[in-house]
Amino acid sequence: MSHDASTQPTGMQWKWVILGVIAGLAIVGASYFIVAPTFHSDEIQALVMLVGYAVTGVIVGYFSPGVTIKEATIAGFLVFIIMLGLLYATGAEFVQNQTINLLLLALGVSISWVGGWVGEKLQGSHGEMHHEGFQWKWVLTGVVLGFALNILFVFLVAPAFRIDLNVVLAAFIVSFVATGFIVGYKSPGVTLKEPAVAGLFAVGVDWVFLEFVITLAVPSKYLVAGLAIGFLFSLFGAWLGEKYQEAVQAKAAM
Repeated sequence: MSHDASTQPTGMQWKWVILGVIAGLAIVGASYFIVAPTFHSDEIQALVMLVGYAVTGVIVGYFSPGVTIKEATIAGFLVFIIMLGLLYATGAEFVQNQTINLLLLALGVSISWVGGWVGEKLQGSHGEMHHEGFQWKWVLTGVVLGFALNILFVFLVAPAFRIDLNVVLAAFIVSFVATGFIVGYKSPGVTLKEPAVAGLFAVGVDWVFLEFVITLAVPSKYLVAGLAIGFLFSLFGAWLGEKYQEAVQAKAAM
C-alpha cells in the first residue's frame, strides 16, 4: 500500500487523529475490558492497554497517506485521556496512583509514536527499494509487531477458552506466523532472516516482562522452547509472506 508523493497531503491531518482515537478506543478499551475480569494483575492490564496504543499507531501510520507519525502520537495521547476517565468511572484500582498514570501517559504516547513508525514502514510510502544485506529496521518492525501480537493473541484468546494452555500455545504460535507473514509480505525484496531474528527478540521481551514485571519465574526449558517457536514460526510466516508477495507481483505484471 504505497502512495504517490505528489498526492500526499502536508500538514497535520486531523482526520487521521480522529480516526486514530476511534480505533484506539475500540482496541485499547476492548482489550482492557476483556482482560480485566480474568487477569487481575495491574501489570497485565496496563501492558494490554499499552499494546493497544502500539496497534493504534500502526493502523494510523499504515492506512493514512503520507507520513502521519505525529497524528498517531496525538491520537495515543487523546485515547489515554479518555481511557483514564473511563477507568476512573469504573473504579479501576491501578489508575488511582498518579505516578502510574504519568508513567502510562509517557509510555502510551511513546508507544503510539513507535506504532506509527512501524505503520509507515509497512505502508512503504517512501518508495523504498530493496537494499542488500541484513536490514535491522525490519527486525525492529518485526519485534514491535511480534510482541504486540503475542500479547493480544494470548491474553485476549485465553479468557475466551478459560486459559486452556493448548489454546494459549496455539495463539502464541499463530502470532509469530502472522508477524513473519506481515514482514515478509510488506518488506521489499527477500526478508526471511529479519522476521526470524525478530521472533527471537520478541520472545526475549516476553521473558523480561514475565520474569521482572509480573515476577513469574519461567523455567529455562520453556524459554528455550519459546525462542525456538519464535524463530521457526516467524521464519515460516515470512516464507509464506514472500510467496504471497511473489504471487501478487506476478499477477500485477500480467
